[in-house]
Amino acid sequence: MMSTKQNVNDMIEKLREQRDDINVKIHLANMEVRDEWQELEQKWGQLVDKTKRLNKEVEPAVESVHAAISLLGEEIKEGYRKVKRAL
Repeated sequence: MMSTKQNVNDMIEKLREQRDDINVKIHLANMEVRDEWQELEQKWGQLVDKTKRLNKEVEPAVESVHAAISLLGEEIKEGYRKVKRAL
């Protein structure tokens, strides 16, 4: 589960870098590109806001889900060991 959060954070960081690079060059762009940029800026704001809300809402659940998955994985792993020893 934590890797999912890390993947989202990595995506956000890569997009932030691209955004910063484009923002520097945008003042030279024509009006059509500027309009597209403004739409993308709105979507960027939505993405950042939703990611923040998701992180706040999901964080408490992530730990318990991770613990449950880990426990289940250990149970399966031990079961495989028992079957392998029995063979």
